[in-house]
Amino acid sequence: MTDKEQIKEVVNSVAMLQDLKQWERLEDYFVKKPFVDNKSISGEAAAVISKKRLIDSWRREIGSYFYSTRHFIRRLAVRMLNSRRAKVTTSVEHVHYVADRGERYAWTVRGTIDYILVKTAGGTWKISQMIFKMSEQAVRPIAA
Repeated sequence: MTDKEQIKEVVNSVAMLQDLKQWERLEDYFVKKPFVDNKSISGEAAAVISKKRLIDSWRREIGSYFYSTRHFIRRLAVRMLNSRRAKVTTSVEHVHYVADRGERYAWTVRGTIDYILVKTAGGTWKISQMIFKMSEQAVRPIAA
């Protein structure tokens, strides 16, 4: 598998594993302390945080508020910066399914995620930076 194919697999796997709530497996795809900027959706300041803290926050948010999620990657482009570093740009659509007071809703968020991935000494690619920029969001009821 080429480096670009491995990189695409990392990004696609992170989206899929969030939907499957396979939190333990997500740790394999990140460096120990990635830079994360989700300010446009969470309001939290961008920061370098431990991958455990990042994944625990996803576990809490997705597990607490949403009974299901679907993370769609609409476009994924890989640009090799050098043999050990790559930039990935994606267009994404995340659908979060919410149940509230007997009603069900889909909260859809669209935007981009820019990643920097680094190749480890062991030859695997890991996410070292992830910046989410929301372009739009919508909430719609789901018919019973």
